[in-house]
Amino acid sequence: MKNTTLIGLLSIGMVGCSSIPMNAQSEYEEYSLPDLDTVVEVHVGESMIDQGKATTSNVLTVNNHIQGTCFDILKGDYLERGSDSKGKQFFHSEGVNGARVIKAALCDPAIALSINSSDKVCVSTPFVTEASCYQGDATISKKTMTGNSSFRQLLVYSGSVGDKINISYRELSNDVARGAFTNNVEYDMTKSNIIKYKGAEIEVLEYDNMSIKYVVKQHIRPDITY
Repeated sequence: MKNTTLIGLLSIGMVGCSSIPMNAQSEYEEYSLPDLDTVVEVHVGESMIDQGKATTSNVLTVNNHIQGTCFDILKGDYLERGSDSKGKQFFHSEGVNGARVIKAALCDPAIALSINSSDKVCVSTPFVTEASCYQGDATISKKTMTGNSSFRQLLVYSGSVGDKINISYRELSNDVARGAFTNNVEYDMTKSNIIKYKGAEIEVLEYDNMSIKYVVKQHIRPDITY
């Protein structure tokens, strides 16, 4: 029993715990798309107005699906978690564009990604830094993204029926729709080619059941401060 305990303690001491820095900082900037007084055309299901907060961060972009024994690293953008003397660490739970790490059943969970001195993509676990490293096509750069905004307001074109067009208003929090803040509105174009909603003013130039051409005169009035 004593020998077994001693071996266990030695094993724990050899493995240790991985320390992942959490000091990453992002830059935030409010955005409103498209520009005012510009002719724009979108199709059904696309946003006529998109407003929110853009995030500029260091990002690890994995350009190909990496398959490994313990982990599969899906292509996408992984946001920086922090950096130290060993380099930058990126968090797989805070990724966009399909970014995700899938672990095998008997492997420890992944907590961060990094690129080592051999340009391999490495997965760190709660117990081991760079526990598994794989060849892959990956780069580190600074990117500005709107898709992971903490709060967005959208006006989406939903098509037309005769002389009436349908617009859908949506609010998203961390890219998840807020059900209580989703609304569908119908406008009769025989009465006016100007549509208004929540402070937004749009001049409709052309439309059919597939697309709409328009000019934004005024963006949505934010209900909250970003």
